[in-house]
Amino acid sequence: MRKEHFQFGDVNFKWGDKVSDIKAQLPEKDTVTHSYEENYMPETVTIKLSEMWSLKVAYCHFSAADDDRLIDSIWISIPAQLFNRQPVIKKLIAYLGSESNYSSDSHYCSGNVVEHCEWIFDNCVIGVSMYGGVREEDDERIIGCLSISLSDVELLDSLYSKPIRDVEYKMADEVDISTIQSFQTQQAQSMRRSREREEFPNHPAAFVIRAFDGLHKDILFQTPLLVSSIITESEVCTWQSMTGDYYLSNYWQTVKLENDISSKWTNLLPTKSFGVCYASIGGLLIIDEDSRSETKVFVEHIEKIIKSKITYHETYDC
Repeated sequence: MRKEHFQFGDVNFKWGDKVSDIKAQLPEKDTVTHSYEENYMPETVTIKLSEMWSLKVAYCHFSAADDDRLIDSIWISIPAQLFNRQPVIKKLIAYLGSESNYSSDSHYCSGNVVEHCEWIFDNCVIGVSMYGGVREEDDERIIGCLSISLSDVELLDSLYSKPIRDVEYKMADEVDISTIQSFQTQQAQSMRRSREREEFPNHPAAFVIRAFDGLHKDILFQTPLLVSSIITESEVCTWQSMTGDYYLSNYWQTVKLENDISSKWTNLLPTKSFGVCYASIGGLLIIDEDSRSETKVFVEHIEKIIKSKITYHETYDC
């Protein structure tokens, strides 16, 4: 069963709506918008909400990866009333039916979740977490949180995958195989978005990764078969297209190398644990053992292509 529409006070919400769709339904004074420059911080709009599914609530927060992306996460603060927890789960069962998952913990403190319950639908998950004590949030005394999260990879694919897929088709036809230059890593590389792939095991990994990359505006592409058939999971390589564009690939994913590409190189020296090296090139993360001379050769090779120095940082792996 799917749940497509929700009513939050005066706000009518459906999956696919953006933050602007929420703000358009309310006077500006009734909303608070938070946006952040960091690409890992979402854009959030907050509205006051007094009741939801017969529960007394305080605030409702709508979160999206960016202002032109759909809202994929909603959470609602549940206020403490007379210092007692409400019979929240019983009321939610009356509206949503029997829960899909339930867990509890007897360690009562405000930093702990003592009851958690989920209702799993075909396109979203509704959950509630009740705290072991009162928390101070949004200038309110909060005893729990109700969350609604999108879990519809087909919707994400329909909205955001096509531009990525179009580039992949074009890129696959333009590989100049004679330009492939590979670099061995001591540590095998890994496929991205393990959590999302585990959430949607019945879909091809590339389908899931592409949909979420599109949602989060990650400019990464599936590695062309001509390239992945030549390298192993413990190799990365650069190559050129027939038109002269440069690319960096691991076995699974590829990034276009451009002069303004964001890049950094971090070397964590060993202390109590093994050291490790991270090279992030345009969102493609390469992980290897620390302090390898081969890593320096690889970085210098990339620097020549992008015509700029890659920021280097070294510290201890504490």
